[in-house]
Amino acid sequence: MPEMKPSLVVNDNNLGNSFRFERCGWPNDSDKWHFHPEYELHQIVRTSGKLFIGDNVLNFRPGSLFLIGPYTPHNFVSDARSGTMVPERDLIIQFRKEWIEASANVLTEMRVLRPAFDEAVFGVEYGGETQRAVYGLMNTIDAQEPLERLISFMRIIDQLKQCRRKTVLGTSRYFIDMRTASLRRFNKVVDYIHEHIEEDVSMEAAADLVGMSYKMFSRWFIECTGIGFRRYVIKTRINKSCEYLFSTSRSIQEICYLVGFNNVSNYNRLFRQVIGVTPSEFRHKSQEAQEYEFPLEGFAAA
Repeated sequence: MPEMKPSLVVNDNNLGNSFRFERCGWPNDSDKWHFHPEYELHQIVRTSGKLFIGDNVLNFRPGSLFLIGPYTPHNFVSDARSGTMVPERDLIIQFRKEWIEASANVLTEMRVLRPAFDEAVFGVEYGGETQRAVYGLMNTIDAQEPLERLISFMRIIDQLKQCRRKTVLGTSRYFIDMRTASLRRFNKVVDYIHEHIEEDVSMEAAADLVGMSYKMFSRWFIECTGIGFRRYVIKTRINKSCEYLFSTSRSIQEICYLVGFNNVSNYNRLFRQVIGVTPSEFRHKSQEAQEYEFPLEGFAAA
């Protein structure tokens, strides 16, 4: 299984274009716990599974549509048999916040689209007819001329803004300072957490790793993630255990110790606090999920 390390991904934004579009198969190089400076509009075409985003775990299925904010850690894990290859699982559009802000300063009409981006700090899931409308626009965008592509992009964002069935994701503000030095520090800390996930993860050791005092580190970490270090470690362990529960047949007791808890009762209690159900209920709901056919040609659950 891939390590859940929120690595910084630097994307080639197709110099000369305002946004980047990609049809993405599965598995692929982005199948990891990662973040990037772009907004990402992500529509699932095939397979069902789990989206790990910030401190949240969600179901996805064909048609699912998400807008993920800049520097928000996330990972899409498909529920498919080992060795399965899916030529086209996702349609993805990535674009920079700076481009949106610059456009709004020049074009007054662009300002009405700003709310669609402001609410994506945590990530947003869109439902209903918006899924169908956005798919129709995204699925033809790579065959269009540059000006048509830009017009289609504007129409897509307008669809998101008008959507009435949407859910803001995440229970805490996941913010990562965009300065390079801070990103390097944050990655060091997260690597340390994951490399020692089965052991006692110490805030003192993490602070020493990035050359900060205990008190300074505590404040900085809350500014980066919106939650304290201990709570972040707990949620990281819970999210890692969700991957095991979802993708393996390991026992709950074994998973408890694999992710660094030393008491099954305490693990069950904390899991329920974070996820809302017990580990066994989470596994049961994942296993009983039935294949879903999105009512649109080109979508399939398999």
